[in-house]
Amino acid sequence: MMKRHLAYSLIAIAAVTAAAPAMAKDKDKPTPSPLVTAIDRCRQMTDAMQRLACYDSAANALVSAANSGSVAVVDQNEIRKARHSLFGFTLPKIPFFSGDNTADEVQRQLDSTITAVRPLNNGYYRVVIADNGAVWETTDSSISFDPPRPGQKITILRGPLGSYFLRINGQVGVRGRRIG
Repeated sequence: MMKRHLAYSLIAIAAVTAAAPAMAKDKDKPTPSPLVTAIDRCRQMTDAMQRLACYDSAANALVSAANSGSVAVVDQNEIRKARHSLFGFTLPKIPFFSGDNTADEVQRQLDSTITAVRPLNNGYYRVVIADNGAVWETTDSSISFDPPRPGQKITILRGPLGSYFLRINGQVGVRGRRIG
């Protein structure tokens, strides 16, 4: 289920960035969607009747694609929400993301509440947080670490080189990774 959510989020972000190459100013522009290219061709027509017929055809194709789900148009706030929901995952370097100027807005921490805890072997824990039901595992065990419990506050901090630290209920952080 979470993988499907991730896939849909990535597709939505890709569709937006492919359909909005004007957002990429200094970066390599992705190839625009044929649906956007068709609308752009209409703009270049000088005869008013031909231009209107072209726009009608291109608009119908775009609306049909959106209604069938083969294309999605989202705004910058939706892209930010998608990136927020993917906090903890490493996003691939895909040409579609080159037009997304929200990529420079790196989220450094996430504050949430623990909704479920499952102890694992060797003093590790799997925790589910309220923020999008994300699942995290500790990758460090610490003798000074009090076991997490549902209802406790958790702060997840982005560390160096793609690492993350889970600070549970104000304790010293332990390393962790998002698994779902």
